[in-house]
Amino acid sequence: MKKSLALILAIVTVLCLALTGCGGNTTSASQMTVCVGPYPDTIDPALNSAVDGATYVIHAFAGLVGYEKAEDGSLKLVADCAKELPQAEKLDGGKVSYTFELKDDLKWSDGTALTAADFVWAWNRAVAPETAADYGYMFDVIEGYDKASAGEGELNVTASEDGKSLTIVLNSDVPYFLELCAFPTYMPVKKDVVEGNDAWATKADTYIGNGPYKVTSFDQGQMIMEKNQYYHNVDAVVTDKIVWPFNEDDSSLLANYKNGSYLFIDNVPNDQIKTIEAEYPTEYQVMGQLGTYYVSFNMNDPALADFTPEEQISIRKALALLLERNYICSDISKAGEQPANSFVPIDMTDADGVTEFVATNGVNRDGKGYFSISKDDYAANCDEAVKLLEAVAKSSGKFTFTDGKAEGFPTMIYITNEGTNHEALATYMQGVYAKYGITMQIEVQEWNTFLDTRKAGDYSFARNGWLSDYNDPISFLDMWISESGNNDCQFGKDNHATYAAYSYNGKDGLTWAESYDKLIADIKASNDPATRFALMHQAEDMIMSTGAICPIYYYTDQYMCSDSIEGFFASPLGYKYFMYAGIKG
Repeated sequence: MKKSLALILAIVTVLCLALTGCGGNTTSASQMTVCVGPYPDTIDPALNSAVDGATYVIHAFAGLVGYEKAEDGSLKLVADCAKELPQAEKLDGGKVSYTFELKDDLKWSDGTALTAADFVWAWNRAVAPETAADYGYMFDVIEGYDKASAGEGELNVTASEDGKSLTIVLNSDVPYFLELCAFPTYMPVKKDVVEGNDAWATKADTYIGNGPYKVTSFDQGQMIMEKNQYYHNVDAVVTDKIVWPFNEDDSSLLANYKNGSYLFIDNVPNDQIKTIEAEYPTEYQVMGQLGTYYVSFNMNDPALADFTPEEQISIRKALALLLERNYICSDISKAGEQPANSFVPIDMTDADGVTEFVATNGVNRDGKGYFSISKDDYAANCDEAVKLLEAVAKSSGKFTFTDGKAEGFPTMIYITNEGTNHEALATYMQGVYAKYGITMQIEVQEWNTFLDTRKAGDYSFARNGWLSDYNDPISFLDMWISESGNNDCQFGKDNHATYAAYSYNGKDGLTWAESYDKLIADIKASNDPATRFALMHQAEDMIMSTGAICPIYYYTDQYMCSDSIEGFFASPLGYKYFMYAGIKG
């Protein structure tokens, strides 16, 4: 835990110093209007998997652990509903336990008492199969998860009789457990308003939380939160009311920012970045993020169903090699991103806590990733892609590939959500593939529809992105296990379950997905950092070997924050914190 916490503090110390409003005294304000995204797919803490949704959740709920800004501008883990951050107690068999003592007189936003039993119920709800939570697998470090996720038992999480303490038994001492306790999925929800009410998180009167704000209005156009008088740290909450308009049109976002309607926007039109930088030098911000923007391929894509698994891999790898990531970063995204050739991003460290994980990635562990992203090697990448496609044409007989062009290649559908950056990238990809005789149809979908389509695997390939949920590479790797709700590539699902026998540990006969699931389980059971990180590199090798994940660039976070706001901060995980922000006055 010390290593993981030290790293996130180091990263955020550097990044947060560049933020507007990281210093100075806040002043109270009656209202602040800020936009962080469109109407959310869900703001149920157990079901949300989007960064904008998480921002809403952390303002309405509080977990055992939270984040605060330190005096030096860094971000730190702090006890939230807990009185203090506990130490792990060693148990037999490599297991450990954590006991959290809760703060006195905790309450829900409706004034009723909150106890440790509320955490027990919420966590078991999150892993229950009937909940179908995307992030249910994040509880797999807790003893009893296997039975609880199958509906045959409960997590080994117990509340004291007086409701003032919570004890959790872990299968092993994972280094990021306290960060998990600060994650939205680990936040409590109120049983008597949630149980049997699937719509509870869509209405203000039933969206009962325990955080710094309570929802007082919620419709398709906006959400309004007002200070929660029952929050245990209410005296630190500065602004009385936050208005969250829902908007995903980046041109509209900028117009509303310019006219003063919005004091914060979480995206800008990419084709106007240069102008924005010149006109708003202190308000336009770009900070690093622990994330990767990528294209995901559906392993069960009907368009490629007539090809063998090996041929499908070659097709996916060829399509990835044809993309010039330096051009994408400099001429399309334009926000300081770095070209990516791995899924686990930059700024995450390896076992020694100093060396970057990417410095020893790739099948040769030489830090060269899984393909070259050098401008000088782009022509060679295209040549390799052509060879792959020629080989598939010959082996499959499903299409021809002569003189650098395909004939009869199946049409593939690419889905993306709205946004000038996403749509410009899609248009670029379409043009590149057309040069090689490959037809790519673009479907631009509304945000919630897009999330549902991608999650259901109803696509050929899709715009995708992942920001770390906590500061450990496993956050980019365990999302691909068979039962994960974030497994948009559909590894181990439907007909892919029979995909190629594989072995990572010398035991043959497992499918790829079964072997990957076992590998992730072994990573989480390991208490040896060197072994654990070696296995994580192996896990990245496995997912990249499928070609189903096509990294494009490592994320930056770009937004505009009015100079009038003080006390706002953001994290490398993408969350925006306004609960301690106010207006200069």
